[in-house]
Amino acid sequence: MARPRSFDEQAVLDSAMRQFRAAGYAGTTLDDLSAATGLGRGSLYASFGGKHALFMRALGEYARQILDEVRGMLDGPDETAVRRLRDFIAAGARFVIDDADRLGCMAGKCAYEVGDQDEEAREIIRKVFVDQQRLIRDCVTAAQRYGDLDPDADPGPIAYLVLSLSRGFDVMAKGGIGATDLDATAERAFQGLPLTSRYEARRA
Repeated sequence: MARPRSFDEQAVLDSAMRQFRAAGYAGTTLDDLSAATGLGRGSLYASFGGKHALFMRALGEYARQILDEVRGMLDGPDETAVRRLRDFIAAGARFVIDDADRLGCMAGKCAYEVGDQDEEAREIIRKVFVDQQRLIRDCVTAAQRYGDLDPDADPGPIAYLVLSLSRGFDVMAKGGIGATDLDATAERAFQGLPLTSRYEARRA
């Protein structure tokens, strides 16, 4: 009869996730994962199947958590949709800067590092981007229904534009661009959306 696990699997996944976010896949060793999770190499193999299997579990868990976070930011009534969209763009500019560890998006980091070589990882990354785009698109559509965004604009490309801005903000912040410039850019990006005269009049 197998012995019950004596560790918190969620805590292990969260610790492994932070390690991979900090150092990347290639930059993370089994010893790093052992130190981060508190599990020995043998326990990591026995419980998760080794480095790549644990990486895939951690990447999948990151996708689940980030989608829950994005959904919480963007879901809501039509009348506040444009404000949620504005707040989402602003939060994207601060995603790295406001994190003491400056970790950034795991999906974005791994897309650069392993997206061209690891088909399994690429599929998780592609899906988390597509799912985020869908949540943003739904918020854009809600703002269109309320009359704050041009109803004739295609919400799909707008959503991908907003998502691309968020990932670009990560790169800029890690490259040393400061909060003042990123905040101003986020506001300018929002103003570049197809806002309606109704929104402008109400805002004034």
